Amino acid sequence: MPRIIAQSILDHIQPVVLVGGRSSRFGRDKLIEPIAGEPMVTIPINALRGVFGDRVAIVGQCDPLVAELGDAVIDDPYPGLGPVGGVCAALEHARSDIFVCAGDLISIDQETIIAIVAASIERPDALGCIAYDGQRHPTIGLYRARCLPMFEQSIAQDKLKLGMVLDQAQIAHVSVASSALRNANRPDDLADLRE
Repeated sequence: MPRIIAQSILDHIQPVVLVGGRSSRFGRDKLIEPIAGEPMVTIPINALRGVFGDRVAIVGQCDPLVAELGDAVIDDPYPGLGPVGGVCAALEHARSDIFVCAGDLISIDQETIIAIVAASIERPDALGCIAYDGQRHPTIGLYRARCLPMFEQSIAQDKLKLGMVLDQAQIAHVSVASSALRNANRPDDLADLRE
């Protein structure tokens, strides 16, 4: 049974799609790779829109087509720093909690996003609430506004692994279905999704 999250809570969370990757393993810009006739990046954008409405922000250097697919664009003052830079840029811009999805998620759904938001309500002490299926997925989750200084410090210290910014004791790991967490790193990852 789907959970219902109060609109007043959702309104204070900025949904964000991280799009600044280089697609080096894919061999070309994977975010514009067509899946069911639409660019790949529309999958996380539409999943977030289904929960938060038409206010999904794109963050990271990307093809102009990708930027146009979002409802807003957040300037990224940290190009080339990976997800840490994207999350930091989004936190600085929003000055609120953010919900982050990587742009290459090919099976993310509203149910998974709602489960993570619901867990964040149950764990107000947690600085981050991220997807977990036996391993952590830090590019799918909610980050609190108050963790911005930790992201800024990580960048200043050149510690750019997203999973290492926050102490694991400060993170709620939210058990969700592995099937919703698939991403595409290589063209073969899309074999079962081709038209």
